[in-house]
Amino acid sequence: MNFLLVDQPQSENLNLHILLERNNEGNVIASFLELPNTQVEASTQEEAIQKLKKFLLTRLEKIEIIPVEIKFKLPQAEIENPWIKFAGVFQDDADFAEIADNLRAERNLVDED
Repeated sequence: MNFLLVDQPQSENLNLHILLERNNEGNVIASFLELPNTQVEASTQEEAIQKLKKFLLTRLEKIEIIPVEIKFKLPQAEIENPWIKFAGVFQDDADFAEIADNLRAERNLVDED
């Protein structure tokens, strides 16, 4: 595997998706879909969004995001026909050859009619 570190400046804009849901008590729970362990609870949707943004900004002050591109090739799975293991099994079988000849002759008779 080849690992390649992409050396690019950090973006100042981060686009995320906020999931809002109400719990049984009627409070709004807000979380970022893209970031695990980011969840806040508030009494209103607006308050929940503001708390979540503040939580994220506080968290981003303490972390560094490093973009990494990993190049690799997936192994090509060889799809084998399940019947291939039987190919040639009756190659030198005189009885099978006789049966195959009889079947061929019978089909030819049917085709002629």
